[in-house]
Amino acid sequence: MLAGDAELDTVGFGGFAKSVGRRDGLDEVLRLVDAVHHREGLINKSVVAAMVVDGLCRERRIEDAWRALEDMRLRGWKPDFVAYRIVSEGFRLAERAEEEGRILKQKRKLGVAPRKEDYREVLLALVSGRQISDAKEMAKAIVLGDFPIDDDVLNLLVCSVSEVDADAAIMFCKFMIGKERLPSTQMLVQLCESLCKNDKGDEMWEMFRVLLDKGYCTSEREYHLVVSFLGKAGKVREAYDVIKEIKRKKLDPGISSYNSLMVALCRNDLLRPAKKLWDEMFTSGCSPNLQTYNILITKFAEIGESEQVQQLFDHMIQKGVAPDSTTYTSVITMLCQENKYEQAEEIFNKSVAQDPKLASSVLTVFIIALCKQGGFKAALGVMSSLPSNIESSNSHVILLKCLTDVEEIEMASEHIKWLRRYCSSAFQNIMNELMASLSTSASLQPVRKLVLGYRSILLQLQADKSGVYWSYAWLKVKAILAHLISSSSSSETAKSSLSDASVQRLCLGRIFRMAACIASKRSLLWIQLDLCHENKGIWCTSFLELRTEFMWFNQIFSD
Repeated sequence: MLAGDAELDTVGFGGFAKSVGRRDGLDEVLRLVDAVHHREGLINKSVVAAMVVDGLCRERRIEDAWRALEDMRLRGWKPDFVAYRIVSEGFRLAERAEEEGRILKQKRKLGVAPRKEDYREVLLALVSGRQISDAKEMAKAIVLGDFPIDDDVLNLLVCSVSEVDADAAIMFCKFMIGKERLPSTQMLVQLCESLCKNDKGDEMWEMFRVLLDKGYCTSEREYHLVVSFLGKAGKVREAYDVIKEIKRKKLDPGISSYNSLMVALCRNDLLRPAKKLWDEMFTSGCSPNLQTYNILITKFAEIGESEQVQQLFDHMIQKGVAPDSTTYTSVITMLCQENKYEQAEEIFNKSVAQDPKLASSVLTVFIIALCKQGGFKAALGVMSSLPSNIESSNSHVILLKCLTDVEEIEMASEHIKWLRRYCSSAFQNIMNELMASLSTSASLQPVRKLVLGYRSILLQLQADKSGVYWSYAWLKVKAILAHLISSSSSSETAKSSLSDASVQRLCLGRIFRMAACIASKRSLLWIQLDLCHENKGIWCTSFLELRTEFMWFNQIFSD
């Protein structure tokens, strides 16, 4: 770069010189400075001098940094007050008061006042170039030296630095507040997110306390920001104090602030204060919304307080607040855990009456909850009594998969028969999804039992086959399977890994997909491509184990 004609700027050359100084020392930096003396038009020499001495001080080369002030000044790179402040701070930290005093005298005699615009340009360039560490170090020198810096630069710095250094970010924010200037909302949000992530709730409360004293909060939105982040940081008492302060000022905290505090109370298992806050909301004339009910219902359901949950659910219905998916699933899951299947079904039926689309999303959770408790008969009852406008395919797949996994093969077979009779339009899709999901079963035996115990389903499907394409598709599958099986006879690798159950499950699932695709006349191109990319030896292993399944499929689907 130095040998060519590339233009040099302050950030590029300053950053490079700083890194060279940290790694190789002052002499190498001076060599670079001498090399660019004829091409220094776009370089701010004073800023570069500050960057160089900052790098040296960070490597504890404070004597080199002191010498750099003089050597660079003699070369026309006159250090400003920022540079002298950096070096004097280095000696102060090293507890060398005499040298610190001498440098401060030199600063008054030889230094030049820093130009705010010069440092503004450099800091903005560093941030835009994602050189956050360099921007932070430069800004620290400016802030600790109490030099001027624009509000928009500080806001941008805090947003960027908070991602990597929460302590530095809050220092910049305090500097801004100390200058009687208020931070932007965006800056506060990003800073508080960082403080929460780094468990710095005390520092957050200290900052908010100063902001409140300085009149930062003038609207419900700003108070909500304070309350919500204090709650998120676990500063529940402090958040409640802010709400009381809002009331003292004859302002309305708003439902958002109450909800934020309610979330914090429930997260910290402070249920008595949560109930007290609930009562206080009504006293203050603030009606709970859907989020308020969901916060409390979810928490009480989690700890098994079914009476409280039922009261809250009934109360929201009386107040005309429509439950959503979160409400229904929380209540239903709790009731299933307590084996109160009839009550759970009653709640589910309310969602059906409210909105079929909502009920479809609740249904999946309901079936999973029933299956976890072993309530398979109840689950079958729910599925067989659904209105036709409820989308239920995924729930049927989940139920059949659970029945197969626990080896309730007879129940699964009966439900498949029921599906075949009453859900004929969705039957093929349900079976396709079931066959795909069975490849993830923990044990292969229940899956085999389901297939072998319900051949009649496949035989019925076989009766539906028609058309030239079906024959062509099945020939493709037979050719692939026959090739793999014939190849397996000479595969020593295959014979040595017959116990690989995971591979067997995967391959059995693949055969199921083939059979389902054959029956539904779907394209088999994706299966063919998938099989062709598998490792031949491993796949042959599976088909050695499953040769009987192949012969059976071949017999059923033979032309």
